[in-house]
Amino acid sequence: MTTFVNPRSQSRKGRKTTEFWEVKIIDSDGTIKPARISVREAMERPNGRKVVLRFNSTKQAIGDEAGLLSGVLGLLGSDYEKFPICKESWHKITTKDKVYNECVKQIFYFDEDSEGTIKKNILKSIGKSWKEARLRLYRDFYEPTFTMEQNIEQHPPGIDRDHWRWFLEYRAKVEKKEKRD
Repeated sequence: MTTFVNPRSQSRKGRKTTEFWEVKIIDSDGTIKPARISVREAMERPNGRKVVLRFNSTKQAIGDEAGLLSGVLGLLGSDYEKFPICKESWHKITTKDKVYNECVKQIFYFDEDSEGTIKKNILKSIGKSWKEARLRLYRDFYEPTFTMEQNIEQHPPGIDRDHWRWFLEYRAKVEKKEKRD
């Protein structure tokens, strides 16, 4: 069984990865059938089956599939092995297309639109999750009364020490700039 996401990211506060969604699954032979699936199960990509996504006229996912998609994208965005925290912005992340093709397109079945709106919206959602996850990490693990070295020693589990150092130094620059402005 292949899992797409770092298991540590599945313990996000306030998010239910065990909630079940009523969706349609397509098998490798093209057979479509109803299924009840959780975000965690979707992340495990069961036996070549994919969740069929439906979209409205503005290319937004609809139905229970939209909820499942949102949960999957949230977990992907908080997976620091796929999207490291040591980048200044989401625009500088170079693994977006790889994760889109190797994860999203392997979990969900849908036709791409010619304008690329669906992909753009999916990547935007992952990027929002990535930004929120970084803020949550900082809030939960940075201790203002500690020295920089103490904070680095207390790096979050699953986060490389050097990545955490880079992120703390980056946050210090951002906060200093915000105070100046």
